[in-house]
Amino acid sequence: MSEEAPSTTPSLDPEVVSAFDRAQSATIALARHVVGQLREGMSEAEIADLAVAAAPQHGFDRWFHRPEVRFNAPKVEPLTLGRAKALKVGTVVEIDLAPANATAFGDFGHALVFGGGDEPEVLRESRALLRGAVGFASRWKCTGEVFVFAQAWANNHNYSLGEATTVGHRCLPPEGLLAKAWPRLSKAAILMRRNQIEWFNYRRMAGLYAIQPRLVVGDHACSFEEMVLIDGDTKRVLGRASLDEVGTL
Repeated sequence: MSEEAPSTTPSLDPEVVSAFDRAQSATIALARHVVGQLREGMSEAEIADLAVAAAPQHGFDRWFHRPEVRFNAPKVEPLTLGRAKALKVGTVVEIDLAPANATAFGDFGHALVFGGGDEPEVLRESRALLRGAVGFASRWKCTGEVFVFAQAWANNHNYSLGEATTVGHRCLPPEGLLAKAWPRLSKAAILMRRNQIEWFNYRRMAGLYAIQPRLVVGDHACSFEEMVLIDGDTKRVLGRASLDEVGTL
């Protein structure tokens, strides 16, 4: 018996989609605000504090996960934010923000060279990988196929995903039990394999997904992150006008 084709009829509550779309747009705006406030001498922790302080101005009163900031594209992601590291011109800065409000959360990652200048290979290629993964995701794909695509893309370009165990997760709204401790239980839910993009699930993609493959290039690694809606015939990048904006600020 052949597998039934995925439905072409939208199934997500339009209000849920609108709430996440607004949250993602506001998260991107928050990231722009933080980048606009960067100054030489700042530490990773101070940049994260900027995001926390500015979040209420963008409509957020809680966090899906705390702000993550990394300098100089480390191959191994640090467990804590550095306070001794000082930002200087030419530093690669990664910012990952996931603020939340009562109805939704955003999840957005960006990287840039502070002060401008030529982008290093790891930054250019990690952006290209994300664009490829976002473009590949569709209602015809199973979630694990996105991981296979990202891994194959990296290998074909003589890079790797390193020791990465995830390339993204489902974004679950505050419904049912998840509403009782929002967004803490929603974040806990992504620890389940069925909500992680890298684990094969025979069911086709349907819902909201945060996609974030981390590419290893030599001694460095970097990632960008976007949120994607796949619902019936509808596929779009939340908070964006088109796929061309993926990986930009």
